[in-house]
Amino acid sequence: MKQAAHSWVAIRAMALLADNGGNKGLVKLLSPYACEASVGSWLPDATDAKAGGSATENHIFKMLPISGKPDSRFVADNKSLIKRLGPVRMMSQYLAQDKALDDDWWARAYKAEPKKSGQHLPNRAMAMHTMLKDLLLLGDDSIDKLVGRGRGYDAYLVAEAETRQQAVATYFFMLSHFVADSCMPCHCDGRNLADYDKGLHKQWEAHWDRLVGKGFAKDELVEKGEEPKACIPGEQAMENARAVDSVLKLDFKKTTVPLLGTGRDVWLEMVDVCRASFALSAIVAPPTKYGYKNTAARAPYADVLSEKPLLDELDKVILHDAVLNTAMVWQDTWQALTGKKS
Repeated sequence: MKQAAHSWVAIRAMALLADNGGNKGLVKLLSPYACEASVGSWLPDATDAKAGGSATENHIFKMLPISGKPDSRFVADNKSLIKRLGPVRMMSQYLAQDKALDDDWWARAYKAEPKKSGQHLPNRAMAMHTMLKDLLLLGDDSIDKLVGRGRGYDAYLVAEAETRQQAVATYFFMLSHFVADSCMPCHCDGRNLADYDKGLHKQWEAHWDRLVGKGFAKDELVEKGEEPKACIPGEQAMENARAVDSVLKLDFKKTTVPLLGTGRDVWLEMVDVCRASFALSAIVAPPTKYGYKNTAARAPYADVLSEKPLLDELDKVILHDAVLNTAMVWQDTWQALTGKKS
């Protein structure tokens, strides 16, 4: 995703948690600094950030069929994947009714091959999730009161070493970036046609920025004409994010943000979301027409997404789940420390 869409996803996820009736402490932590922290949602795409933990390999989980003897670890049949994703995600609902991918496609083994060992999208999401729990435990007084655990090392932790609320909010928004990227089909497809500069990937993301609207461009999240510039209040930012629902035909009113399943963690969740995104990419650009051998770099955006009903439905599925998955991962981070939905 591009900058505006990433900012919208993060702020809409915060609004979803607020509307869900729980996680009040987390919303209270994020909301006052929503617009200031929105830089975190798109920062990992900045060139400078690539020198840190935002290397390109940490934004992708590009899958291709495994050659040779199939390995059952890398097979996820339709029913099993849908069950693990759960009924709330729109990706699982979409794949449950899909007829484009046959049993042979689902029976094959697919695997992502990171360029460097240990570098891929689920790893990055899990690393940030783990790091955030540490930062929350080292938070300043405002964070400590919200977490409500009490600390035996306070006498040794000087104020200068404590994490400020604004910093934690920014890191939560950074985590949203990698969760949202797992929902982008081209981030999970190893074919040339899914490369960012080949047409489909870049044009689809630009389309999402247009849908979200100019109000979530980085220069619009800060009120102009002030010195220093004043940020839009968190409540107003959330209301602006909710207003985009009608454009995407989304309805979050009855959406409950579920807990991660028993025995599940952020890494497993992101692997499965990436697998579902890969399946969506195979529906958009069928491998029977756009093969996995990558003998030609195709850029089929105008061809494969020319039918508006298909484009509208996929936009809704992908952006809905980007918001929901972000809310789920944030919630898991928070509740791992607080032990309750509060």
